Amino acid sequence: MLEATNDEVDLNEAVVLYLSRYPASNRAEFDSRFGPAAAAVMEWVRSVLNEAMRVEPDWDRMTLNDAGEYVEAVMRERHPSLTPQALEAIGNYYTFQTR
Repeated sequence: MLEATNDEVDLNEAVVLYLSRYPASNRAEFDSRFGPAAAAVMEWVRSVLNEAMRVEPDWDRMTLNDAGEYVEAVMRERHPSLTPQALEAIGNYYTFQTR
């Protein structure tokens, strides 16, 4: 599995690019940017997004916006090399999926 600090690929950029037009597809631009590594990079991005979707906010105490911020905080703790931009994209993805 790739790590966010991979020397060959900017995985933070991958998260942001993958989600930049979400829910529309950005596949052609993603594939063009990452070339032969695109499939492995996409697998890593999807695994991070799947991990984020398994975070369980306290819905009795949190609004949807609070939950998105909570997911960002949890993912920051689990993946300290993720940038604020990547974390924000993940949080937005979570809230879009959950709404």
